[in-house]
This record gives sequence, C-alpha cells and structure tokens, in this order.
Amino acid sequence: MIDWIHQLPPAVAAFAICAAFLVPMIAGSCLIQPSVARLFRGERDINTVLGFLLNTFALYFGVLLALLSIAVYENRNKAQDTIEAEAGTIMVLDRHLLAYPQAESAALRADLKAYLDEEIGPGWREQAAGRASGRAPEILDRLYLRLAAYAPAAGSGDALRHAETLRQFDRFAEARRKRVDSADSSVPGLVWTVVLIGAAINMVVIWMFDISRTAHGLVGGTLAIFVGLVIYMIAALDAPFRGAHGLAPDALSAVARQIGAR
Repeated sequence: MIDWIHQLPPAVAAFAICAAFLVPMIAGSCLIQPSVARLFRGERDINTVLGFLLNTFALYFGVLLALLSIAVYENRNKAQDTIEAEAGTIMVLDRHLLAYPQAESAALRADLKAYLDEEIGPGWREQAAGRASGRAPEILDRLYLRLAAYAPAAGSGDALRHAETLRQFDRFAEARRKRVDSADSSVPGLVWTVVLIGAAINMVVIWMFDISRTAHGLVGGTLAIFVGLVIYMIAALDAPFRGAHGLAPDALSAVARQIGAR
C-alpha cells in the first residue's frame, strides 16, 4: 500500500512518513483543537474521561501494531529461510554433478554457475524491484535438458546416481519457487487501511483534550513521530526483498564461491 518507501533512501522515507503524521497533528492542534475542545468545555472532568478513552484506544491500536510487526518479521524470516534452503539444494546438486563424466560434468556445472551469477546479480535486482528474473528459468531449462539427455549405462551405479541427481534437481527447483513466491508476501491492504484510520482517530482524540496548544504540540507531536516510525518499520520489512532493508543473496553468494573453488 505504501510501496513508494522502497524507492527512497531509508532516512528520507522515515522522515516522509513521520512528517505525514506530524504535520496534520500540529496543524490540527493549532487550527482544529480549539473548536473541538470547545464542544466539551462544559463537561465535568472531560480531560479525565478523554484520558480513559485514549488509554483504551491506545491499547487496541498498540496491540494491532505489535501483531503486525511480529507478522512482517516472521514473513521476513521465512523469506530468509527460503534463500538458505535454495542455497543448500544447489550445493548438494553440484556435489552430484561432480560424479558425472568430465565433459558432462563441466557443461552441467557451467549452467549451474550461470544460474547463480544471474540470480546473485541481475536476477536479484529484479526481485528487489518486485519481479522475477526472466533469464534464470531459461538457464534452469537448459540444465534440466542436459540432465535428461544424459544416458547412464543400464544396471550400473551411474543410473542410480543419475536418478538421485534428477530428484535433487526437483528439490532445487521447488526451493527456488518458494523463494520467488515469498517476495509476494505482504500485509493486506485492508489491514493498512485499518492502521491508517486508527492513526487518524488517535489524532482526533488528542484534539479533544482541553489543554494549551504547546502541550498539544508536544504530546501529539511525540506520539505522531513514534507512530510514524513504527509504521515505517512495518512497511520497510513488509516486502522482504525490496528497498534498502531488503534481504541480500549472501547464502547464494557463499555457495557460488564454494562451487568456484572446487
């Protein structure tokens, strides 16, 4: 819902979101609060009543933000797990390919290295932009066709090893699919709508308090900045591969180095 923050430097994005909450809060304290507070001026102990209302609202709103923070953090950890799982399957697959005859092994491992170079470089930049690599599937298809075309001697141990290599390739392809799919995990738009409406209601409740403008500015401004920072954190972690806080292909890079060293 607020994907634009991934296109900005972290400090600029955090400042923009905090300002989006702070400016309306301060403007309302100066322009709207006197009129709103006047409606309740005749009520007895209205600030006490509003304090209970704000505490109750803050409890539910805080719980919502806490649950949302936990959800996006768990999604990010799951995305990291998919990267490591894919790296593990590639490492095992390369070990199987080492056992093939030299010519076949060199061609198969060259395709595997080409896949890693693509996914670590241009492919990862595509994923960080919310798109899947277009070249990686072509490399995988080429690798699979080479494997499928290899004909080991019947009744030999090579046939068993080849069958296990094909199974390992399937595990690798499945791990890649899970990693690509994890890029689409995000907070539903309905939840973001409720959060933003809740933040707006929070401003209105604070405007109801019959206190000085200076107190309104300090209390409301502090709360607005904090809510803005929490929402920025949630939005930044919501897309696990995007922006400056996106996940890096460290596990795949480590596997690429190990394969190159063999």
